Order: sequence, then C-alpha cells, then structure tokens
Amino acid sequence: MRKKLALALGFAALAAVGAAVAAIGPTGPGQIYTYYDANGTVVGQSSIHCDGTPEFWGKATKNYGVGYYICDPEP
Repeated sequence: MRKKLALALGFAALAAVGAAVAAIGPTGPGQIYTYYDANGTVVGQSSIHCDGTPEFWGKATKNYGVGYYICDPEP
C-alpha cells in the first residue's frame, strides 16, 4: 500500500513539474536549441534572443535539446 501511495505521489509531482515547465516554455520569448553528436558532445547551438534576433553556430543535428528563458521586461 505504501509503495502505491509513494508511486502515485511521485507521478503527481512529476506531472506538476511538467505542467509548470510547459506553461513557462511557450510564453518565454527566448529559446535555445543545443545540438549533440552521437556521443553526446555539443556540436552546435541556435537561439532566438529577447529582441527576436536569431543566432547560430556549429552544426544542427537530429539529436537536440530545447530550452526556454524569460526575458526581463524593458524599462
């Protein structure tokens, strides 16, 4: 019984974290894509800055991770 309760609480916590990340991600204007080779080494990165300008270096691959960040509002 305790294992089921612990498992249920773990899934609930994971769902809450996932929902929070999903809510923050698309609303943040900054994005970072990091590209990896087959060994997991970073081989490139692209980003969209807070002002909307793109930046890219390295090589784009099918193995990538996506990150979001929230920009400070303009004064």
